[in-house]
Amino acid sequence: MKSIVPKTKNLIAALVVMIWPVQALTQDIASAIESALQADPAPNSITGTPNSLDASTLVPRFYQIRGFQPAWSDQASVETLFAELGTGIEQGFSPQDFDLAQLQELYAAAQSGSTEAHAAFDILATNSAIALVHHIFFGKVDPAALDADWNFSKPLIERDPAVVLNEYVNNGGFADLMDIVAIDNAQYTMLVTALGKYKAIKDAGGWPGVPDAEVLKPGMSNPAVAVLRQRLSLETGQGMPIGTDPTVLELYDDTLVKQVKAFQNRHGLNADGVIGGKTFLSLNQPVEDRINKIRLSLERGRWMMRDLEDRFVMVNIAGARTYFFNADGTFWTTRSITGSQYRKTPVFRDEIKYMEFNPTWTVPASIFKADKLPRIRKDPGYLDRNDYIVRNSSGETIPASSVNWNAQNPGVTLVQKPGPKNALGLVKFMFPNKYAVYLHDTDNRNLFDQNERNLSSGCVRLEYPFEFASLLMESDTSWSREKMQAILDSGKTTRVNLPNPMPVLLTYWTAWVEDGEVHFREDPYDRDSQVLKALDG
Repeated sequence: MKSIVPKTKNLIAALVVMIWPVQALTQDIASAIESALQADPAPNSITGTPNSLDASTLVPRFYQIRGFQPAWSDQASVETLFAELGTGIEQGFSPQDFDLAQLQELYAAAQSGSTEAHAAFDILATNSAIALVHHIFFGKVDPAALDADWNFSKPLIERDPAVVLNEYVNNGGFADLMDIVAIDNAQYTMLVTALGKYKAIKDAGGWPGVPDAEVLKPGMSNPAVAVLRQRLSLETGQGMPIGTDPTVLELYDDTLVKQVKAFQNRHGLNADGVIGGKTFLSLNQPVEDRINKIRLSLERGRWMMRDLEDRFVMVNIAGARTYFFNADGTFWTTRSITGSQYRKTPVFRDEIKYMEFNPTWTVPASIFKADKLPRIRKDPGYLDRNDYIVRNSSGETIPASSVNWNAQNPGVTLVQKPGPKNALGLVKFMFPNKYAVYLHDTDNRNLFDQNERNLSSGCVRLEYPFEFASLLMESDTSWSREKMQAILDSGKTTRVNLPNPMPVLLTYWTAWVEDGEVHFREDPYDRDSQVLKALDG
């Protein structure tokens, strides 16, 4: 289906010369609105709580406040409403979310002068306006209904929405209200632009599938290479070679290699320029899939991008990257390792309060049972080689030889001593939470070179933890890299409190914009389909 926005604009252009028929008196329309609402009242609609954007309660209260007078009785207000609904569609909503087709039909019917048609249009227009405000303000989907651990705060409604909506509608300022509701965030704005780009590709027919019968390698000639050129050109806008000579189009030359490597980087693939199974799979995803991933990111953005602090940390679990955002919108980023499919990193919000250098690591019971115990049974020297000590139920250190490791539950706890062998590396960043999840260094840095980095037991490992530590301590004039190095060199477990708690957002994005390019990831936790179903429902 093509975007409804151009259709909406055409409709407005066609109706701009029309006016509401004089025989449809305002008071008659008001009486018809009152009758329609009383004929099918929502439970507690008039006396409902004045802090909800639920249309079933808000619409009747809105009209009661205005004495049931029509809200959309002049051409300018109608034009504004349709334009703002079009802007909502540009942000990833569907025309059905605002009953746009029915709204257009009722608007056309109202031109006959029918009082009932005027009333029906006005009520539906208000309902659509409220839906738009709600969806932009909160998101259409309730994340808490999909994730029991969701703890991001919803924006607060400080004033009666029925009163506020009346104030703006009465003054012809619905666009001003939407400006206030709009999300002021650079990432969100870039995602909206990206959505428009991919929708345009879809409207133009999408992109061709690249034949995958043979692996494509730099330097080879193959008819599939010509299709590959077309596929990348449609997405990136980079032009095809001048001329139609097949020998040119079918040659996998250096220019095309660069384009393929850029594509692979944007999709979290091994950027070797060789097109095999995973690259073919990404290339041949339909444009509709990319549109939906961007729509999902916009919806997730509406859940958490409002009223963010000037500086904050964000972990993209799906993309396995961590970002430190500054007040001016610039950011520092590092590759990360996040939880596996079986030990997922939870989505939640917290505050980093302190760092711990040269940390010990107390092995969680689940990891002890699943990972450590089988290794100890096979290799008695494993504990000594990896700097583990054994503690009994009283917290006392005991010899490993005194433990019956073949017991189903040996009744002990493993603690790894500070040092280069420690699984947490040399520093961890703490925001105490019920999940026992935090950010930390690692003793296994080779994993950062993997493209798919959902590999941890739930915590988030950082490739450059000491740079991150310096960013957290920027406002502390007594802190320096030299001071940090001295603490590290001491080998002693040392807690350092942050000068101010730093907000940290653990989020899940399968599409985002970075350095002007849209990045996509597959869905490691299989979460997209559930959110998309709710978004399209």
